[in-house]
Amino acid sequence: MDCPNCGVYNPEDRIVCWRCDQELPKPKESKKKADPAQAQRRMWLILLVALVVWILITWVLPRLLGGGLLPGS
Repeated sequence: MDCPNCGVYNPEDRIVCWRCDQELPKPKESKKKADPAQAQRRMWLILLVALVVWILITWVLPRLLGGGLLPGS
């Protein structure tokens, strides 16, 4: 951040300018907006995991335990 008084660069964590000892303006905190694409990816991931679990429970697990093609047989 540049000092508004003398124009010298100061690291972001400084409160006063190292050159002119003037108080530096407080940095504005930007609010992070929710990314709709990230929410959509999360939804697809949850759906994919649910589908894999359903396939495992319905088809793979009965075959491993000696069942037939259909669940319950």
